[in-house]
Amino acid sequence: MSTTSPRSLPEWARLAILFGALGALSILLVAPIGVSGTYPRAIGEVLRLVAPAVAAQNAYLEKVGRFLKPESMLVIGLVIGAFLAARTGRAPRAKATEPIHASETTNGRRYLNTFVGGFLIVFGARIAGGCTSGHVISGITQLSMSGFLFAAGVFATGLLTARLIRRGGY
Repeated sequence: MSTTSPRSLPEWARLAILFGALGALSILLVAPIGVSGTYPRAIGEVLRLVAPAVAAQNAYLEKVGRFLKPESMLVIGLVIGAFLAARTGRAPRAKATEPIHASETTNGRRYLNTFVGGFLIVFGARIAGGCTSGHVISGITQLSMSGFLFAAGVFATGLLTARLIRRGGY
């Protein structure tokens, strides 16, 4: 019987194992992770500064709580990490004159599409009671059937969407 040493595993497998271990550790030490709740918490903090009486009467803002939570720090880290990766990465950047999609002919249009898409994702995540990181990462780590079903739906939809975009059918 031969055993496989960790060094002989492909890099993606080592990273998957590390990701799973860190996910499980975060659940054990803090709580299941998710990031979509950060956005209403941030809006709640702004509303508490601008209109404290309105914020105090909003049951949803009371339910999601204050901004300073581990999930909020994860979101801030994701933003910083994405910015640093974009600035230090070696991958070639697509020029606005070479649209990724037919409607993206300028950087402004690309940024608008990105913002609208991101907003719709967060809006949908809040309606669904959580985002992909909460449902997929934490759900699967906890062996939740809903996490597995949601992940299957996300991947199936992603494959279909990629196929439609590649054909220009969106």
